[in-house]
Amino acid sequence: MPAVTLEDPSKALDTAKAIYAGGVHVMEITFRTNAAAESIALIRKSLPEMYIGAGTILNKEQLHQAQQAGAQFGLSPGFNPSVAAEAVRMNFPFIPGVMTPSDIELAVEAGCRILKLFPAAPIGGIDFLKALAGPYGHTGVTFIPMGGVSLQNLTSYLSLENVTAVGGSWLAAQQLIEERNYEAIRLNVTNAATLIKQAFQEQS
Repeated sequence: MPAVTLEDPSKALDTAKAIYAGGVHVMEITFRTNAAAESIALIRKSLPEMYIGAGTILNKEQLHQAQQAGAQFGLSPGFNPSVAAEAVRMNFPFIPGVMTPSDIELAVEAGCRILKLFPAAPIGGIDFLKALAGPYGHTGVTFIPMGGVSLQNLTSYLSLENVTAVGGSWLAAQQLIEERNYEAIRLNVTNAATLIKQAFQEQS
């Protein structure tokens, strides 16, 4: 899942089209800039086939802005109990960030079953996720590792039963967006999607 930060809404649709053409039909637009809500609305209107998440949701106000813009789910880098509770009240699918077993237990208690492991690499990455499978496998909780995921390790992450997806900003890096290098974005996504497809074909 590409995590995209946009400074200019006019680049949103072309970025989304490049990701979609690369074979990935889901993306995250981070609420790190004032362009986030407008960018989400533009993509939802003109490319409804793309499944859009709003990332870096840090408070309830951003949660409401994301839903009003048309985002279909939200993500955060950490676990904020009040934001998670508001998402449940709104019936808005929400993926909070976790980093410790305590975070995981609080998130599960709040009703979240898909969690963003962030930052994945600095806390142990694949080995950490393997360790989590023992105490939390029976809960049905799964993870989306972000932070340190790359073309070199994404298939290793996806081979784990408790990993449902992976993500990162490198697929549609800000510099590529600023340069309007949409072909490079498409190629990044295509390469990642091809690797994943090949890995799953080998497993089956």
